[in-house]
Parts: sequence; C-alpha cells; structure tokens
Amino acid sequence: MPVSSLGTSDRMTKEVVIVGAGPAGLILARDLARRGVYATVYDGKNRVSDGAAKASGIFSKKGLDTIGIDFSGAKVNELSGAIVHGGGESIAIDADVTKAYVLDRGRFAETLAKEAVSEGAKLELARRIDKERLMDLASDKDIILVGADGAVSTVANAFGFPPVKEYILTYKAEYDHADIDRSDRVRLFFNNRIAKRFFGWTVPYSKSKIEIGIGISSLSNKNSAAAFNDFIRMKEIDGAIGNAVRTVGYASIIPLTTRKRTVSGNVLLVGDAAGQVKATTGGGVIFGSACAMVAARCIAKHVFEGKPIAEYEHEWRRQYNLDLELHRMVHRYYSSLGNRSLAVLIRWAKLAHADRFLGRYGDMDSPYLMFKRLFLRNLIQ
Repeated sequence: MPVSSLGTSDRMTKEVVIVGAGPAGLILARDLARRGVYATVYDGKNRVSDGAAKASGIFSKKGLDTIGIDFSGAKVNELSGAIVHGGGESIAIDADVTKAYVLDRGRFAETLAKEAVSEGAKLELARRIDKERLMDLASDKDIILVGADGAVSTVANAFGFPPVKEYILTYKAEYDHADIDRSDRVRLFFNNRIAKRFFGWTVPYSKSKIEIGIGISSLSNKNSAAAFNDFIRMKEIDGAIGNAVRTVGYASIIPLTTRKRTVSGNVLLVGDAAGQVKATTGGGVIFGSACAMVAARCIAKHVFEGKPIAEYEHEWRRQYNLDLELHRMVHRYYSSLGNRSLAVLIRWAKLAHADRFLGRYGDMDSPYLMFKRLFLRNLIQ
C-alpha cells in the first residue's frame, strides 16, 4: 500500500520510499526525480539540519564537484594543506591550490533538501518509521525501500543485512578565540595509545575558530569523550586551545567496514547504512552520495526497463569498491603502528619527499588514482 501520493508517469508503477534525510538519501531522491521517479524521504528529525553538526565538515573539492551541489552558501573555509603528527615527528603537506572545503553541515543539509524538493521529491520530517512498518512496506513488491538511515541503520537491522564489524566512535568540540597559526591547514594526530585505531584532528574554521576532534575504534575499551579529554591535554592541542572558549561538543558513530550485502529483494542500503565510508578518515558523504547516484540509475532502469534492482550491488562495487578497499588497507596499516613505528614512517616519508608528491598529487577520495600517479611517475623517471 503506498505511503504517499506520488507524481507518477503512466509507466511508473513503483513507489520509492527512502528512510533517512541525510546527504545520501537526499541526493538519491534528487537524482530519482531527475529520472522521472518521484520518491518520498522520511526522517524522524524536525529539520534536516538537526544533528548535522555532529560530523566534521571537510569535503574534497573534487568530491563536491562530482555530487553537483551548489555548496557556496555553506562554505566556511578553504584548505590547501595538512600537518601529520606521529611519534613526536611531523610532516607538512601543502598544495598551491585549494584541495578541500570546510562546510557548515547544517546549511549543507538544507541545500541538499531544497534541491531534492525542487526537483520533485517529497520530504516528510518528524516521521519516524519503526521496524514493523518497514516490514509492512517491504511486503508490497510495488514499493522499493531504501535505507539511508545512517551507521546504526534500522532498515539494515530489520531485514537482516550483514553487520558492520567495526565502528569509529568520535567526539568533536568547537572553540572560539583559538590560537591558530594557519587557517588553511588541518592537523592530524596519530597516537594509538590515545586515538585507538584512528586519529585526532584540528580543523580551522577561520583564523580564530577551530574544531578539535578524535576517533577511536568501537573495539577499544574507552568511550570517545574520555579519549577526547586525553587528547586535548597533549601539548600541541593544549597550546592551540589556550584561552579559547568551547562552544559545543558532539559524539557520533561512523561505520568502518562495508556491509557484505546491500540489496535484499526490494530493499537497498546507501551511504553510511551500507558502510560506504572511507576507512582512512571516516568521510562518508562523497562515496555515499556517489553510490546514491548509482542507486538512482539502477532504480530508474528497474522501474522503466524492468532491469533487476540487484544491479545496484554490482554497479556501486564495480565503480567504488576498489578505492574503498584501498582506504581499508591504508587504515589497517596505520592503525597497527605504535608511536615508534609512526615516527620512523614519518622520517622515511620526509626523506622520500612524500610531502611534495602528496601536495601535488594527493587525492582524499581515490587512493587508486594516487598510487597510479606514483607508479607512472617512477616509471617515467
């Protein structure tokens, strides 16, 4: 039974219900509407911006271009470099151009919602769908149900999708009147004693406002708030905070592994619900949104051409699984290193002029392209 009245063509007999008004769900709804499939997005939040600030707002310039959203109204800062710390050593990586943007996640969410609705999608907020209702919806084969409902997905749980094996638990806070030497650089702090199997970070929003955060594995025996308190006592962080005023703090959860299956009958998963997240950094918007665009193509082909909806599984993995697996490999490597090994790695990287290579060819989203450029560069030399 349909849960809403949709603007449908004569050929369209399917209804698409998307659970979750995050970036992946909204971009899926937008792209479906552009293909003549009008979906309804449900979310328990009162506003799409509610809770958006829990996640960091760093996005690669290249990745944002692939999503095709006008993010100018949400832009807070531009980034062109990073300093990586580990084991008492550090390496600075700088580019001559802007590599990434810091966005206001709330305004970004509002932009995505406005664009989806303007294309014809329907947005139903303050409408949480429970497990029983999900099962009822999926029993109607004229309904395609999409779980875009985040790391701890109710849709994935309701239909027995394979579990996410490990999560990253994060805590971040924002500070005003901070002592920031360069507002175009992020800092990453690798220390497996404090940031178990992940890292800490500082992200400048301006010359005086900064975000400080940390992530730890769900397999560790600490919580993220306790790890954060240890992190801000490090001399490099304590010096940046100085007399800064803490304004807000948030905890969140990020899937570290991809689910082994993301389609079951007429139920699909996209974004964090599917685990389509970079294991190296925890960033999920770019890959999740790109996979949502794949889902839109596959759903439209299913609706209008009768193609199997399971093609989504094959297509998103064909296009993006290699990069996601490379991100997981890099994460497994750095998360296995103690502080002494981290120091040796950074010293070696400086001797090998890795800073120059990464400043010129570094790609936040595609390790495959970066390794390919490294191979070709060495081959030519």
